[in-house]
Amino acid sequence: MNHRILHPSLPSDVAVPLSDLGRGRNARVHEARLDGDLVQYLRAVGLTLTSRFRICQCGDPCVIQVRSTRIGLSRAVASRIFVVPTAD
Repeated sequence: MNHRILHPSLPSDVAVPLSDLGRGRNARVHEARLDGDLVQYLRAVGLTLTSRFRICQCGDPCVIQVRSTRIGLSRAVASRIFVVPTAD
């Protein structure tokens, strides 16, 4: 089983690690289990609890696009950001 692709039968409100989503998927942030400095940095570059974003690249780094900004995250960081996949 490929754990990098979200199973299509999962309910849309289930939070999963960002690192588990596949390229091209859209999601919104549910929770970040990160230290305060890193959370502040992510907020500063536009990744907030209300952010919707698209996965541009999976792996290490994981690249996401929030509005017009692309952000590269290490796999370790992406695995501690929990997101809810969206249809948009």
